[in-house]
Amino acid sequence: MNTKYGIISDVHRDPRIVAPAIEVLKSQGAEKLILNGDIGNSQEFVAFVVNSAGKSGLETYVQPGSHEKLEDFEPVMEFFKDKYSNLINTVENQKISCNGHELVFLPGSDFRCGGQYALSNQGLPSKICRDDKNLVRIINMNDLTKLVSNPDKTIVICHVPRKFDNMEYGIDMAEFGEVENDFVMNEEKIESGSIFPIQIASQLYNAGAPITLKKENRGNKDLEKIYNELGIRKAVSGHFHESGHRACDRNGNYVSENEFTDELFWNSGYCDAGQTGILTVSDNKVKYQNINLQDYLK
Repeated sequence: MNTKYGIISDVHRDPRIVAPAIEVLKSQGAEKLILNGDIGNSQEFVAFVVNSAGKSGLETYVQPGSHEKLEDFEPVMEFFKDKYSNLINTVENQKISCNGHELVFLPGSDFRCGGQYALSNQGLPSKICRDDKNLVRIINMNDLTKLVSNPDKTIVICHVPRKFDNMEYGIDMAEFGEVENDFVMNEEKIESGSIFPIQIASQLYNAGAPITLKKENRGNKDLEKIYNELGIRKAVSGHFHESGHRACDRNGNYVSENEFTDELFWNSGYCDAGQTGILTVSDNKVKYQNINLQDYLK
């Protein structure tokens, strides 16, 4: 039996895109929905997105990524789970069994843009603790060893992809700017090593800031190691906007769209750019369908 998951991630600019995106996914056969991180950097934004998913009637798995704060995400999920029985918080439910396969969720991100869900391999247990300024929920990626019981039938859903080495097809290719030396911008000190999105970095670079523009594979090396050790061959991510709608195998080689395979690493797309998609699961095989909302929303 096939199961079709509509997947939405990286909604940064306008939450109003989510409701029509869900309708397009439903029209293409999506039976369930996954919100895979970066769904809002304020309580109002997160609430708008989660409410849209709740109203859809689709069973929806919701997890934070790089931007969500504890005080935004958790109260919203607590409020709406009482209103909509179809909403599932993956921070609390990291493993879901369905029709012979298993979804395993790794919430959070290794690189946080103000978010408070820290995907980590630093030996800290999964729990809420305090960093220098704020509360942070640690998610230890090594928890996968307890969550994965049948790797052939497991799909890992994580906002962050594992590391790849193929710039052409790897789902972790990113363009960005890295600060080489400390400088001051708008009376704020920008420290060496800081990272800026490519659009902002290019503007700063053209203005003379000490920034190096880069293009490279930026996936997580620890995730790569853990996936390989556990035999994970199927995973869905987002995070790197430049790699939206890319798909590859474990060696970074291109994987064709709409063809069942037993090995798939897929970036389901940057929703702000109109990218979303459907993952179809059949026993231990999967296929992906990239969807550009512009083709459906006239």
